[in-house]
Amino acid sequence: MAGILAAPQQNKGALLLLVAAALALAIAIFNDVWSGNGIHGTAGALLVVISSALMLIAASALLFATRMGRGPRGTLLVLIGLDIIGTAMAAYMLEATGLLAAMAIALLGWLAHLTFDHAPGPSAGNTLVQRGAE
Repeated sequence: MAGILAAPQQNKGALLLLVAAALALAIAIFNDVWSGNGIHGTAGALLVVISSALMLIAASALLFATRMGRGPRGTLLVLIGLDIIGTAMAAYMLEATGLLAAMAIALLGWLAHLTFDHAPGPSAGNTLVQRGAE
């Protein structure tokens, strides 16, 4: 279990994505419960709370599940990208500028993760050695 959930090493983009998702969840919950904004208690505000919570879970998995395979990691990245776009569109329609700013930060973290962060896992040379030993 300790090998699956390890501390992040050089995943600055995923860390930024995690912080932006936590910020988005806090803003979405505030917008849903505060009665002075005009969107409190609406289905759109609740949908943004749920999508932000899902983004937080996915960003946590991306950051801490270091033994995740390339397929699930790629699927998770695509789903996070779709979540960022959908939540940003909902924030725009709900006129929630703080949430829209959090989605801009999440997009920067997502792009930084795609561009600069390396995927953990065995190197190509290591897998060839293991195949030769069998």
